[in-house]
Amino acid sequence: MISSVFALLAIAQVWLAVSAARCRRTVPGLPTVVPVLVCAALVWDNGVIAVGDLLGAGPLLETLSVPRFAAHALLTPLLVLWSLSVADRAGLPWARRRGVRGAAVGLTALLVAAGVLHDVLGLTLRTERWADTLRYVNDAASPVGPLPAIVTGLVVLLTGIALWRSTGFARLAVAADVMVAVSGAAATVPPLGNTAEVVLNAGLLMTVRAMPLQKRKPSASSARSALPPR
Repeated sequence: MISSVFALLAIAQVWLAVSAARCRRTVPGLPTVVPVLVCAALVWDNGVIAVGDLLGAGPLLETLSVPRFAAHALLTPLLVLWSLSVADRAGLPWARRRGVRGAAVGLTALLVAAGVLHDVLGLTLRTERWADTLRYVNDAASPVGPLPAIVTGLVVLLTGIALWRSTGFARLAVAADVMVAVSGAAATVPPLGNTAEVVLNAGLLMTVRAMPLQKRKPSASSARSALPPR
């Protein structure tokens, strides 16, 4: 039963990835590329978990599981840069400050480094059953735990709140809030975390679809007109 849930989540991520890719002509660059990459990685993540029990523990499932961790480590932190790009296109003045841009790049690098150290270089796989699912998890101790994912989620949430206050567009804030709210329970209830990822990515897609075709100059009036209220 739960394996079927993960299969449905994989299908939902496929739809989100394809839908985001269709926006590449009207909204090129990071705003479209990052959601496509993140959704594609989560297609693999959910798909491998969905077929884990059918494949059984062994070299095949272990090999298929390694990209799950590598993708999370390398791609999830890119949402920090995505948030900055979205805020810039929405005309929020702080998004164009050099200090903010430097901080975003530095934070992204730190989050990627933390993920690579734990989920790539320090990856130690062991099997774990949850309901009717069989998956490999990282058994290596992490000094930061889920902090990188939480920090990334908070950055997206704060960006969503800024867009909400400046433009009236609230959907990104709501989606990010759901992700942050369930992040603590995701380790003990895996389907909950994966479902929240679908909600977050749906928020990313709705944000991309609502974005203007071109950047606007940072001003109070343009900030309010850059994204239509939803």
